[in-house]
Amino acid sequence: MSNINDQIKCLILGGGGFIGSHLAEELITKGYSVRIFEINNFKKQNISHLKDSIEIFEGDFNNKADINESLKDIDYVFHLISSTVPSISMDNPTYDIQSNLIPTINLLQQCVNLKKIKKLVFISSGGTVYGITKQIPINEDQPSEPICSYGIIKRTIEHYCLLYQNLYGLDCKIFRLSNPYGERQNPYAKQGVISVFLNKILLDKEIEIWGDGSVIRDYIYIKDVTKLLANVLEVETLNPIYNIGSNKGLSLNELIAIMEKVTNKKAIKKYLPNRTYDVPVNILDNTLAKKDFSWQPTINIENGISLMMTHLLNLRKK
Repeated sequence: MSNINDQIKCLILGGGGFIGSHLAEELITKGYSVRIFEINNFKKQNISHLKDSIEIFEGDFNNKADINESLKDIDYVFHLISSTVPSISMDNPTYDIQSNLIPTINLLQQCVNLKKIKKLVFISSGGTVYGITKQIPINEDQPSEPICSYGIIKRTIEHYCLLYQNLYGLDCKIFRLSNPYGERQNPYAKQGVISVFLNKILLDKEIEIWGDGSVIRDYIYIKDVTKLLANVLEVETLNPIYNIGSNKGLSLNELIAIMEKVTNKKAIKKYLPNRTYDVPVNILDNTLAKKDFSWQPTINIENGISLMMTHLLNLRKK
């Protein structure tokens, strides 16, 4: 794309993280101006290669003044911030509400007050908002009955996005993301099974598997995700909610077998009791996103894991 987007400004809330850094890359490639909002003194390794191409705003998502300041001159907002992950959200549901839901409502209100925001894109959780469903793969019309605080908060934020759209005309698009993976995903985090498992296999460390390894999930490569998200700014659609996934399911055991093949190493596995908040199967139907955005995932799981392995091995050389 040429320079037509030079004056169009995008704010990525949580832009210093794994998903946000890849989204920033994609938006810059397409010619947009990018501002990243992150917590004070955040680690900048994910965006170090972009520092000359982006604007960085450090602040507190819970502080209205910081949010208001970060929104100045912004046309499009991507909301990627989450202070919790599914595995710890039930430890303190009140914190989940205070740190995620309430600041998001403040954000929506300020976007309305400014009257300049063309679109707000919220990244929701396709893995948790649906809960246990009767239909697989899961399309956007399936009932949403989350079984953990993380999913409940994501679903509630979705409701507020649609409320502000209906009452005040704030254009909101919601994307229910499956399990993204790729370069720069933290291999030591509590979320991101591919990154964590792959790193442990490469280091000959034990992998802990909750349950018998039969839990099935949908995994999608990060560049496929961000290509779709960036298209949202250029394509107008009627539907407010979309799944982003591969439309394919893999059990943990199958996933580990692929990693063993790619790395040519044997995983050291330890099976633990089931976790109550893990749904048995979660595969997202991506038909609607493919149709409305002329989008198609292009990186299969073996190629994606191979790219991640190269990235992890290169990190050790630095």
